[in-house]
Amino acid sequence: MARLWSRRHMLTAALAPAFPFAARAQQPATTLVENRSFVGTRPPDATGGAGGEGLRVRSNTLVRRCQFLHLGNGGVRVNVPTVNLTVEECDAYNMYRFFEDTASVPANPAVLSNFVLRRIVGRGLDHGFSRIRYYSSIGLIEDVAAYGSGQCDAWCVGFQLSGEAHHVTYRRAEAHGFQETGRADDAYWNGDGFSDERGNWAIRYLSCLATDCTDGGFDLKSAGMYLEGCIARGNKRNFRLWSSGTLQGCRSEEPVSRGGIGRPAHFSFHGAVGRRFVLVNPQVRASPGNDAPVFLIETSAPLVLEIVDADIQAPGAPLFAVDGPEPRIIWSSSRARQRIRVARER
Repeated sequence: MARLWSRRHMLTAALAPAFPFAARAQQPATTLVENRSFVGTRPPDATGGAGGEGLRVRSNTLVRRCQFLHLGNGGVRVNVPTVNLTVEECDAYNMYRFFEDTASVPANPAVLSNFVLRRIVGRGLDHGFSRIRYYSSIGLIEDVAAYGSGQCDAWCVGFQLSGEAHHVTYRRAEAHGFQETGRADDAYWNGDGFSDERGNWAIRYLSCLATDCTDGGFDLKSAGMYLEGCIARGNKRNFRLWSSGTLQGCRSEEPVSRGGIGRPAHFSFHGAVGRRFVLVNPQVRASPGNDAPVFLIETSAPLVLEIVDADIQAPGAPLFAVDGPEPRIIWSSSRARQRIRVARER
């Protein structure tokens, strides 16, 4: 018997992006860095990039089972164009940033391609785990866990993409506790788990987790983003979305503000033009005392938002809070047939 496809199945198949799931098959490494320790001079209360670098890498390099301790901006650093890099099964502690992509010569951008970061744990990170930029592409970051230090710098973020980085997949990556310190109470507090920027595209987040950040769990500006099976818990704005894309089976739990201006939300939408999002089976859980809106819409042009098979349990919260043009909401199936329990519509 032919399989009967629901609206949800058809949307998922149609909207999942057709680009590589992971990096291409890695070529054999010509340089192996294995079972080494890289120790810097970073004191426990350091700020900025103090502590020095660990390892500068080149093309066709495999870094495996190494330790990185007390370093500044780059336990592993890419500073020239680099192809075919793998970093795996490493540990890092007390660092400004573990993986840094910054050119030594501005005229020679450190474009990174066909790369994998996997099975890495970074703790005590003052600014973040990774920054990947320029025109870097065809990358996979999987089974990586990043933990903020508790004294994070301004604009801290667990995993960061910028420039024109594209075709990057995060799979089972985790970011925890990236909380800005030192901001005034009347300022907006930043601090994200995952971020990408305008100019990035073809970015996928699969089964990723972001918790306890002072701004977005996922603060995403890339075009055509795709998230599947991601969870955001205890961030100010669990999913902070700016451009366009699809979220499949993603879950938001208990958003919380730890200070600064701006209200918390489960899913918040921002920006000017091109905003169309499809949320397939969004799941929301909040206690009765949590009044953070499920959908906070602060766009400057009308948002088009399609909601498919929602499962929303937020008995103390409004379903929508709108500050700006009225959005167009498409319910698939009808609003009445979706599992939604909230305090009120607005």
